[in-house]
Amino acid sequence: MAGSVLVAGVVNVQQTVPVDDFPIPYSPVRYLPHQLRVEASGVGLNVARTLQALGSPVVLATMTGADPAGALVRAELESLRLLGDGIVGTAHTPTSAVLVDKAGARQIHTDLKDVPDAVYPPELFARLLRGARLAVLSTIEFNRPLLAIAKSARVPIAVDVQTITGVEDDYSQPWLRAADILFCSAERLETEPNSFAATALARFPAQIVVIGLGPAGALLAVRDRPVRRVPAVAPFGVVDTTGAGDALFAGFLHSLLAGRDPNAAAERAVVVAGCAVGTPGAATRITDARVTDLLARSQ
Repeated sequence: MAGSVLVAGVVNVQQTVPVDDFPIPYSPVRYLPHQLRVEASGVGLNVARTLQALGSPVVLATMTGADPAGALVRAELESLRLLGDGIVGTAHTPTSAVLVDKAGARQIHTDLKDVPDAVYPPELFARLLRGARLAVLSTIEFNRPLLAIAKSARVPIAVDVQTITGVEDDYSQPWLRAADILFCSAERLETEPNSFAATALARFPAQIVVIGLGPAGALLAVRDRPVRRVPAVAPFGVVDTTGAGDALFAGFLHSLLAGRDPNAAAERAVVVAGCAVGTPGAATRITDARVTDLLARSQ
């Protein structure tokens, strides 16, 4: 696969806290030996490292602070060989706390610090786009002006608008109008997934719409083809659903870039997402060969 995938999005430091269930009953102290985790995470990193693990060359464009959290992030990026020219410094690093219950459901508390108001250097982004096969731009504010740069460079754009409510969502409009490949979650959709996909294909330029359906798998809608639902696969059970949507997104993009048909890409993507929910945290380090093996076993 010649050419890289340019991923632009947030990298944060995530603290994961296990809870018994939701809502959480009050207790002044909870002892959790060897159960609290601190790790680098965030949409940008989740997508980038999953793509990389699957075999897609990746360039990461993000911002990280000159603070202790930033040191942790930079150490992780260096270990993954993602600490490149696309990493821009800011004062503070985004952080999050994720509560995860025994069934794997999660509640995310996020603090983006000053990143939403920061400006990613447009000339740097334009330079990173050279030779890129695909630009993946998350819905963080600093990516808004970068959409036009990717369009001008004629690099295809993939977007995950995540927990969008519908096609009228004001904040998401620039991403909806720019995406060639559009992902979202059904979690907060105010219409049926089939209806959202049909409307999105009719109104926006996307040729492919994929909707994550949680335990029901994913919906695949390709322009001028019948809609298809792909059932979920969870080879190792469900431990933590944090980052499952990012894994689905990255798994699909990798397979598409590898030359697979969207149907095959969707089938492989639900396996990647299924492996993500079977491990704690948001890091999904599954190889393409392992996906092939797991897919063969499930048939």
